[in-house]
This record gives sequence, C-alpha cells and structure tokens, in this order.
Amino acid sequence: MYEFLTGRLVDAGPDEVVLELAGVGWKLSVSGATASRLPACGETITLFTHHAVRDERPMLYGFASREERKLFEKLLTVSKIGPAIALALLSAMEPARLAAAVDAGDVGLLSKVKGIGKRTAERLCVELKGRLDVPGVLPGKITDRGASVSSALVALGYTRTAAAAAALAVSNEASGETPLEELVKMALARIGSAQAARDQNG
Repeated sequence: MYEFLTGRLVDAGPDEVVLELAGVGWKLSVSGATASRLPACGETITLFTHHAVRDERPMLYGFASREERKLFEKLLTVSKIGPAIALALLSAMEPARLAAAVDAGDVGLLSKVKGIGKRTAERLCVELKGRLDVPGVLPGKITDRGASVSSALVALGYTRTAAAAAALAVSNEASGETPLEELVKMALARIGSAQAARDQNG
C-alpha cells in the first residue's frame, strides 16, 4: 500500500515514531535496529513501510532500510509469527546473529525473545533455515547505541524504565568500540545486580 514515507521526525521511542507529513502525524511501529539509526527529532527522514491490519485496525511499520523490511517480511512468513514478534526479534538481535541462530537451530537463544516460546522458536528454525540471506550490519548510521540497547532489553521483556536506565548506564561506561551484543550483556548484568540488591534489602 505504501512504499515509504518521508517527513519530519516529531517523536521517537524504543518501539514507535511519529512523522509529520503535510500536516498529518503518522505513527509507525519500529524495531530497535531502526530506532538506533534515527537522527534527532526535527530532522526529515524516510522510512520504508509495511502496512498490516491487526484486529481490524490498520497498522504501519517503519524501517530505516529496505533490507530490514525484507527481513521483517520474511519472518512474517513463519506461522504464528506476527508483526509484534518479528519486531521483537529484530530488536533483540542484529541480522547476522539472528540468521546464525536460525541456521544453527539455537532454540534456547531464540526463545529468550519476548513472545517466542520453544515451539515457535523451533518452527522458526525449520521454516527459515538457510533462507535468511542478510547483511552483517544493516545499512544506515547508528546514531544512538543507547536506544539500540534499550530496544533489545524491551524485546527481551524488561520494562521501558529499567531498560532505559540500564542502557544509559552501560552506554556511558563502555568505549565507542564495544559491540552491541556486549553492551546488551552488560545491561542484563546490571539489571540482574540491581534486582539482587533489591531482594537482599527487601
């Protein structure tokens, strides 16, 4: 229905953005991969779109690149995987990591993503093994590593508040060369330590 939308970025969160185009605000759901590639609010951007109807309500999904949208649409071909789960997968793992997990049949890793149970993970591996021909890194500049870490944590089931706090902390502590996957591990360890401290004091 829509190939892309170009407009002014009005608002951006870990899983949705608002674009202003010709006086109309368009809300689009996005993955962590796209959220981490967005510029500051107020700038004009282009998002490649996927239109779907959910519970009789039209939904728009936006992607920073055609490559990510293609991967999203390939995930949707798997039975029991809808747009929300597909976005969670793209938020939790970089494309190459996701493809490697599918090809290796790593059900344990895939089932850690929010909304993915063991059976769905197994189905994902069976139906997409060898079919995810994806780039190692998606095109587009990553402008905010903290946003990417936060989105990955939300995809793993943590609250936005806890995810944002942990992401900010590790982004400030780590060097600019620290890989995203390592940042997510650091953030998970920080959340675990905070929870252990609360349990001990409570």
